[in-house]
Amino acid sequence: MNGPGRAEHPGSQALPTGTPGVLERLAQLGELLDGPADVTDIQAAAATLLGEALRADLIVQAGGGRLLWAVRADLSAAPLPEGAVTLAFTVPCCESAEWLAVRQDPQRPWTAQDQALVRTLGQLLRQIEVRRQQRRTVEALERQLQLALNTAPLLLWAADPDGTVQLAAGRGLAALHLRAGQLEGRSIHDLLSGVPRVPDLVRRAQQGETVNDLVQVGPRTFESWYLPLPPPDRPGSVLGIGYDVTELLESRQAAQTAQRQAETLLKLSRVLDDQQTLSRAAQDVLALIVTHFGSGWAALWTHVPGWFRLIVTHGDAPPALQAFQERGIPDSDRYGQALLAGQAVFLSGEQLPGAVRALGLQAAAMMPVTLDAVTGPRILTVYRSDPPVWTDSERDLLFAAARTVQVAHRRLESLQRLQTEAATDPLTGLGNRRAFERALRDSLQAGPCLLISTDLDGLKRVNDTEGHPRGDALLRAFASALRATFQPGASVFRLGGDEFMVIVPGVPAVAWALGGVVRAARSVQQAGFGGASASAGVARAPDEAQTAGDLIHLSDARMYDMKAARRLP
Repeated sequence: MNGPGRAEHPGSQALPTGTPGVLERLAQLGELLDGPADVTDIQAAAATLLGEALRADLIVQAGGGRLLWAVRADLSAAPLPEGAVTLAFTVPCCESAEWLAVRQDPQRPWTAQDQALVRTLGQLLRQIEVRRQQRRTVEALERQLQLALNTAPLLLWAADPDGTVQLAAGRGLAALHLRAGQLEGRSIHDLLSGVPRVPDLVRRAQQGETVNDLVQVGPRTFESWYLPLPPPDRPGSVLGIGYDVTELLESRQAAQTAQRQAETLLKLSRVLDDQQTLSRAAQDVLALIVTHFGSGWAALWTHVPGWFRLIVTHGDAPPALQAFQERGIPDSDRYGQALLAGQAVFLSGEQLPGAVRALGLQAAAMMPVTLDAVTGPRILTVYRSDPPVWTDSERDLLFAAARTVQVAHRRLESLQRLQTEAATDPLTGLGNRRAFERALRDSLQAGPCLLISTDLDGLKRVNDTEGHPRGDALLRAFASALRATFQPGASVFRLGGDEFMVIVPGVPAVAWALGGVVRAARSVQQAGFGGASASAGVARAPDEAQTAGDLIHLSDARMYDMKAARRLP
């Protein structure tokens, strides 16, 4: 039996033999793996390599028996000749497929040396595959890094142990008005000597420490990292990475400012929710403004002929300015006239009188708060020592504060009116169900009382035959009759539809209460509603019921008993 590496078996003389041939095939396979070749080409190259190195007759795929390589074109893998010997192995670069090396001559069995060669070739192919994957990973990372440098506000630089810049790239260069190539060959220590903390950060990285910090370079702010670079036998090389976060920080600051302003606006709106006097609302508004700005003081003024006079202040005004304001400010200058004309005035430092600036005032904002002709104009003012310029968002906030003071007293009046309307039946002017429940609760706590439940009988017939406007007139007539019969002293309510309730304090007779309902119904009949009548039930507290629910249930039940009795023949 010929040993491996010999060329005596048929057809082998035309093929590469021995180690040089194997290496040549390995190189060809490596080129395929590195290139754009598809899996079929890679399988064919791997099968050729293994077939020639093992001096096999066939290489076939295990399981299906698909022929991958043959030493001669006339050989076939289906079926394998009787007595053929096979050697199974896997191929790492071909999705770890299991293949079979076939020798058709049973006199040429596979030896331990053949198996060792298979293992060696498998290791070589595995190393090729691993290195291929590593190269592709590196290439992908390089592409991603290049994409980041071209699109993100990044600045990447590297310096050798002497501090000489060897590389500088990234879109972050443009933010510093630099071009690629301008920094190479220059000392990083000289370039960054004027940037606070950076020389120390670079030295720490040269000594093997990884550090990061926010760095201000001119008008730009960079989140920066400094990393030591190998080799360890010559330390001192540094990799620097900077990400321009200027816009991010500005956006974050703007968002924080907007959040603080939104919170202050929300608190201003809540001032309107509190039922309080105008003076208290103004004090709350001034306190919110001073808290928002963090310093300064605020005041609310009224106008009398020729002068603005203080009403209320909040904050720490310099004593000299406070005394000046307490004396009053004449309205004759152009700013006073603008305020009286309904115009807001915002003054920065250079617009203020020098004497006022000398006392510590650097900015002033004055907004008219026009209430009504009776109270006269009000002026909301805010003062601060810094900064001297009012931003648009600050002006918006102050306008909102002025509107809050302006609306506060109207809101209080509106709330009182709404509370009255919410407790009133709009059709009859009587108290509604909400007012009834509150009044009954108060009556039960105050002492004995009598509850009358009454339904206006005949309303549905009037609605159906004469129309709803006529039915509404009937309801109003019955409400007026009940009010005239039981008031003053008693309280009359319409719960809805044809349901009415009367609360009478004390312990009047039941007959008197039922008689009152009869008199009210008779009054409605005399007013032109001849078919109308009323059913009623009476319950007394605390003799017959102690809770509102029990009292209503009992009076309703007695009313329905009367209604049912009327229907009997």
